[in-house]
Amino acid sequence: MSELLPEYTEPHPPEHALLAAPDDVQRLVDILAQEFDALKTRDLTVFESLQEEKNQRLERLAAVAAWASTQQPAPEVWQQLQETLQQCKQDHMRNIQLLQRQLQAVRGTLQALQGDSAPAVDLYDRMGQIARRQGAWGYHLA
Repeated sequence: MSELLPEYTEPHPPEHALLAAPDDVQRLVDILAQEFDALKTRDLTVFESLQEEKNQRLERLAAVAAWASTQQPAPEVWQQLQETLQQCKQDHMRNIQLLQRQLQAVRGTLQALQGDSAPAVDLYDRMGQIARRQGAWGYHLA
């Protein structure tokens, strides 16, 4: 890990790691929102700058999660974070989907520039419906 976050080497996270988990989760929420904004504006510099800290936070939280899963019952602090962590998971999936769509659009553009006949990106007809195949235009026009 880098110097951004303190690391621990014990098999179980020390008390301060559990107590730091709410701050880690809140920062993760912020990072995912910044990541989404960067993807919307296609600012890959900002997107990439967030990755190291996001990964460090996720690693720390994964270590706490592994430790908390061995505790019966799980620590109250950890239980209180579960709803926010589920929202983080959904936000992360949203960001992945947006990134995948953008990559697909870039691939489609590259294919079009290279002269490939079948575009790989979704095209919209006049009614706002998605036409994935070239032959789909005929169905919409009929």
